[in-house]
Amino acid sequence: MSRLGIQKTLKMYVGGEFVRSESGRTLPIRSRSGEVMHVSRASRKDLRDTIEKMRAAQPGWWKRTAYNRGQILYRLAEILEDRGDSLPTSTEDRLAAVDRAVHFAGWTDKISALLSSLNPVGQAFVNYSMLGPVGLVVAVPHPKDGLLGMIEAIGAALATGNSVTLFVDGENAPLAIALSEALATSDVPAAIVNILTGDLAELLAAANLQDDLDALYLVKGSLSAELRKAIDEKGAQVMRRILEVESTERPASPHQLAKLMEVKTVWMST
Repeated sequence: MSRLGIQKTLKMYVGGEFVRSESGRTLPIRSRSGEVMHVSRASRKDLRDTIEKMRAAQPGWWKRTAYNRGQILYRLAEILEDRGDSLPTSTEDRLAAVDRAVHFAGWTDKISALLSSLNPVGQAFVNYSMLGPVGLVVAVPHPKDGLLGMIEAIGAALATGNSVTLFVDGENAPLAIALSEALATSDVPAAIVNILTGDLAELLAAANLQDDLDALYLVKGSLSAELRKAIDEKGAQVMRRILEVESTERPASPHQLAKLMEVKTVWMST
């Protein structure tokens, strides 16, 4: 007797849980092995619910010590290393992603020391510039950058104390969900990293309508000119940060990381 295989439906990763889209929609795709599966297609309400959870969780992430945040990113690198060939990507991509996670783990306790300052003031007081996270980040890794692109976006956001949601297209959903399983078994707190899958243009159009979103992380060439123009216009209206990197071949520079942080100035009398 022949046996019917079980068709998989890949859930999204939101608030530390694996969830289906509230709309019930899915996208049919084929895995690298040719297996037919379905990917949850996120809706505007899915994004709205995710942002609420991110906003509640982000302050707790920033209040952790920089050393502890570095430990957690390093733990993520350990888990990705242990998963080996079970991740649906090339060995080269996986190893590059592991190294990138370690790279950002090292930045957590250095970025503030590098970019903060004691400012010279010719009066009887001192002036300190200190950094804090911008808040909620939506990141759109380039589909061609694989696991490395996803880790680059996550690492840049988490190293600077933010919470982040990745938008991932259907083709890369199996890899993104494999990453979410690593996140779920690491020490990353719930809702600090979330993954929504589906149609990128639809998700970005929904994100563009959200006022309670502090920054967008984009990779050059990943969006159409029309969509990028709409994002720039809305960003100017709501004072939203837009960080566009050339590629993820090299990690974000301190100057780029500073765009995911806010500067707070404190005046003290001497």
